[in-house]
Amino acid sequence: MSAKRMRIVAVAGVVAVAAAGCSSGGSGKTPEGFVRGDAKVLTVAYPKDWQRGPEPTLALSMQAPGRDAILAVLKDLSDRARPEMLETTIEGGPMMNAKGYHREKAEEIKVAGAKSAVRIDYTFTDYRGAGLPGQAVDVGVIGANGHLHTVRLTWQRGKLKDGDVDGIVDSIKVR
Repeated sequence: MSAKRMRIVAVAGVVAVAAAGCSSGGSGKTPEGFVRGDAKVLTVAYPKDWQRGPEPTLALSMQAPGRDAILAVLKDLSDRARPEMLETTIEGGPMMNAKGYHREKAEEIKVAGAKSAVRIDYTFTDYRGAGLPGQAVDVGVIGANGHLHTVRLTWQRGKLKDGDVDGIVDSIKVR
């Protein structure tokens, strides 16, 4: 194979790897050791040892043993959501309500069944009002009907594995 052809093959390989990295996530599958919760507008998986959460009025509220982590689904936050406003809209809640809020990253992600989705990772300084450092991920999704929903996962820093966080986010499936 000529040097020129080898460069073309190498570049094509790099492009394929980069494209695969951009399209990762959004499988909508239930990871091993997780169970799927139904919030009517979407489903999301969480570790099987979690139990009903502290917010029974939400579409779905689950918590880890010891209340070290909480999963909440907030549905129908808007009925005319637009992708260009998604990040700003879902970030508003934590900015106003999480003491010591600090955004770590925000990125568009794929979510099974969603028209558009954004993930925002952030930290805060007062987990559950106990003065403990907290961490969170909010995933805002726009469903096929244009309604905006948020999946919020909050936890005491150091109490939830990255694999669990990513498994929960990857499992989200909009109906």
